[in-house]
Amino acid sequence: MTHHPHMIRPGGFPPGGVPAKKPSVVPGILLIIAGVLGLGMGLCILVIPMLLFLLGGGGNVDAFDDFASGFYTTGFVVAVVSVLVLIAGIVLTTVVARKRRRMRPQVWMVRPPGGPQIQQPPGGPPTPRR
Repeated sequence: MTHHPHMIRPGGFPPGGVPAKKPSVVPGILLIIAGVLGLGMGLCILVIPMLLFLLGGGGNVDAFDDFASGFYTTGFVVAVVSVLVLIAGIVLTTVVARKRRRMRPQVWMVRPPGGPQIQQPPGGPPTPRR
């Protein structure tokens, strides 16, 4: 938004509008949680056939390998996708957190004639609530 000279108030500040809404970190945090849960699920898919084989007392290892190969493939794919989701969540959260930090309003020191310095947010003094 360009501030034109006729839009400036007598105090020297451009008109204050609605402050910009800060971006939310919630999607990034949800991606992190989904990534961790998916990684745990992928590891469980990898381990379950081995536990079942051991609980069953062992047996024919060749037949078990044929049966377990589908579990290994599925568990590996779920774990890899979950790690990618976890990384995306971490990156998204850090990027949004940096944007949120940059959006903090700067405070200028204003010295009224003959008085102490007063901190004043950009856009002039706050308007009283009704």
